[in-house]
Amino acid sequence: MGGRRAAIFDLDRTLLPGSSLVHFGRALVRNGVLRSSTLASFAGRELVFRHRGLSEPGADRLHSRLLALAEGVDHAPLAAVVETVGAELAGLVSPAALRLVSQHLELGDYCVVLSSSPHELVERVAAHLGMQRGVGTRTEVVDGRMTGRLDGHFCHSDGKLARLRDEVGMVDLSRTFAYSDAGSDLPLLSACGYPVAVNPDRRLRSAARAAGWPIITVR
Repeated sequence: MGGRRAAIFDLDRTLLPGSSLVHFGRALVRNGVLRSSTLASFAGRELVFRHRGLSEPGADRLHSRLLALAEGVDHAPLAAVVETVGAELAGLVSPAALRLVSQHLELGDYCVVLSSSPHELVERVAAHLGMQRGVGTRTEVVDGRMTGRLDGHFCHSDGKLARLRDEVGMVDLSRTFAYSDAGSDLPLLSACGYPVAVNPDRRLRSAARAAGWPIITVR
């Protein structure tokens, strides 16, 4: 980073209106990697997530389910889908969110997408947006197949700070802007010098009001 100031953006419900995993899942169904019935089971969660986010227990349950589904799956077809979906997701970022990212890039800030979604997917979204890094959750791959286990920390709640250190190194958080919609990101937001609540869920809105953080709506 060379001493540059950083700006960290959550992905789902911050840059995107909904869940990146649902778009990824649809692409995997189209490519025959997942059954359509598997994707349908997540449709209700997407509607809830779009309107009010997921609780931490809900996010943990969803992540555990996804890891279980991944066990034994060939990694190569997933990797082949990532580029297409990354471009699609970048195209869904709202104009207001794009302006926010552009402002930071024009100021010379080191811009990072930090999300619980699959690491490779987050990397491609960040690249298509012209950002320096994308950091997500890594899953373990052995002999070309996913094991259903994590490779490192789950990029969620406290794990976001750990994943940021793993992939980017030491960041001067006191000079860092952080944008998120979720109460689960309070550890990250609290650690950063310039936290901003974006389309916040109830928990984050309450915490932001108490702390005097900016609250913005990005559509």
